[in-house]
Amino acid sequence: MPTLQVPGTPRCVHDKHHASTASPCSDYPILHNMSPPASTKVDLLIVGAGPAGLALANWFRGTNIKVLIVDKKPGPTPRGQAEGLKSTTNEIFDSYGIGPQVTAESWRLEEIACWGTRKDGGEGIVREQVIPDRVAELGKPRETMLQQSRVEHHMLHNILSHDNIEIRYSTAPISVDVDTSCVHEADTFPVSVSLEKVTTNTNTTNGDTTNGTNCHATNGHHINGQNGHQPNEHDAPSDMISAKYIVGCDGARSWLRKQLDVSLEGDLTDSVFGVVDLVPKSNFPDIRRVCYLRAASGTILLVPRSNKEVRMYIPVESGTALPDPKDLTFDRVMDAARKIIAPYTMEVGSVSWWSAYRVRQRVGNHFSRLNERAFLVGDAVHTHSPKAGQGMNTSIQDAYNLGWKLRLTLRGKVRSSGARQDLLRTYESERRPVALDLIAFDKGFLKLFAAPSAQFDTEILQALKFTTGLSIRYPPSCAVQLPKGIEQLGPSLLKADLVPGKRLPDFRVVYQADGVPTWMHKRLSATGQFRVMIFAGDISDSTASKRLHDVGKYLGESKSLKHVVMPQSEQEPLVEVLVVHCAERDLVDLLALPEVYRPWSDESGYDFWRVFADVESVHDGHGKAYERLEIDRQVGCTVVVRPDGYIGAVLEVDDVEGVERYFEGMNVS
Repeated sequence: MPTLQVPGTPRCVHDKHHASTASPCSDYPILHNMSPPASTKVDLLIVGAGPAGLALANWFRGTNIKVLIVDKKPGPTPRGQAEGLKSTTNEIFDSYGIGPQVTAESWRLEEIACWGTRKDGGEGIVREQVIPDRVAELGKPRETMLQQSRVEHHMLHNILSHDNIEIRYSTAPISVDVDTSCVHEADTFPVSVSLEKVTTNTNTTNGDTTNGTNCHATNGHHINGQNGHQPNEHDAPSDMISAKYIVGCDGARSWLRKQLDVSLEGDLTDSVFGVVDLVPKSNFPDIRRVCYLRAASGTILLVPRSNKEVRMYIPVESGTALPDPKDLTFDRVMDAARKIIAPYTMEVGSVSWWSAYRVRQRVGNHFSRLNERAFLVGDAVHTHSPKAGQGMNTSIQDAYNLGWKLRLTLRGKVRSSGARQDLLRTYESERRPVALDLIAFDKGFLKLFAAPSAQFDTEILQALKFTTGLSIRYPPSCAVQLPKGIEQLGPSLLKADLVPGKRLPDFRVVYQADGVPTWMHKRLSATGQFRVMIFAGDISDSTASKRLHDVGKYLGESKSLKHVVMPQSEQEPLVEVLVVHCAERDLVDLLALPEVYRPWSDESGYDFWRVFADVESVHDGHGKAYERLEIDRQVGCTVVVRPDGYIGAVLEVDDVEGVERYFEGMNVS
């Protein structure tokens, strides 16, 4: 296992107007691999220790699945890079158990101010309107701000105590080979990778991390080597690794993507932008609001950050004769900002990071290769403008989608080779359409920034919902099953609804046992478990009560489900049964419910945390879950929720055969 070495006095020091080129350092310890592991076999090799790679690795905490992460960087990202966190990403952090830490450091975004050119023909910009940065269906903040380095910090430290996960920095893959003759056998290690310790120039690229970026070029030094690093005579001899699966989370210049012969389809845009994190000295009145500042020369996006800082995305040039982004100076970027923000002033107090880029809008033609033994995640397989705030979010959500499927497969829970491959294939069939939709959205969104638009305000409101992920609906597959007799659904609506393939909308209820309120996604920890969520209605009514008892008895005795719902050992069940009722709590006897709803453990007694009530809490009011989810209190329903929080099936409340069909289709045990 890697050991921790706490840095001494060296810290990241920033010039007033230029991003630092100091070696990576931060307020947290940096991992150093002290010696190669005794065994060269791992279950999963992850290339890239940025947000995508660390998000993927977090799925395997507390398991016996051996994971190795390698990254050519000398250490974690020290500053800058991606920033915004959408609500779905924050729910993922909740499931990993790091939500409170991330929330404590994040800056909430509450309002959006729209500024435009004067309608009387005068010079300068004027405020047009202020709108709430809110999507009503969510019932909670849509977006917060926390820089990538701190996001990596929390995910990294979340896996440090688990000795099944190892991280090696300053390590790059130099060759990969997959033995296709044994890819269908579960216990084989068909992936062979040669790794090499590298000595990289500490003058690392400001805008390029191993997890990637949306930038075509940035200020700073690029590491250009055939194998993804600059060879050095002091490089250590190569180390051979055998793995069951390999995942490339290695950014826009992905080494693994090239080895897998995956091509990116798309093009460069005709605009160059600068991005600056600074403490402003300005008389601009909305400096602490999210702002869209539209002028004839383009549109600035300004976003407040913590520590008195703001982030500004600034259009510098557009047209056919564009400068090379690495030739742009900080002064030129700020001059472009001052031109747009006039008549207000914008001076620089301090700068923690800045970069310039020309956007690539491209998507890989494959997300998985070699019989689903090799995968690409995040910027390694799709790139786009950072202005929509989707880069880090989409990368983490890619990894979250793939992670539970690999975990289920590597734990031997999928019974056949064909079923394993069917499940892993859904990574591409689910996430590639998301990337294509994002690119289509991004092109229109980028045009909104490059020049004024008469439909700006309307498009912004639609964008808030789109970037929250409300339109994402995964297609039918073994993991997404439509109701019996229905072959297809209509278009996905921009709303939080209970539909197979869409994310379970978060909702607030209280625990039956003690009345403590909780958001449901905080309860759905990333343990690899499916949840059968029974919205039982008003179970103080005798008919609804009998129906819930009958369902519980069936689930606990079903030959096909009993072993996954109520295993004989003390291990967590593969399928957890939860109940959400809307009766008054004092009319419900928790211990009178069937055992499947409150199972007994010889180690810890009854599980009191599976039954919830949609009633008013003592301090937080009424969550009105049934109303928000549009569930009839008299009818109810049953929802099968996948380990990643997406809906696998929506059934009638007592359709226990439908529950059996779902897991038979998944072929899990």
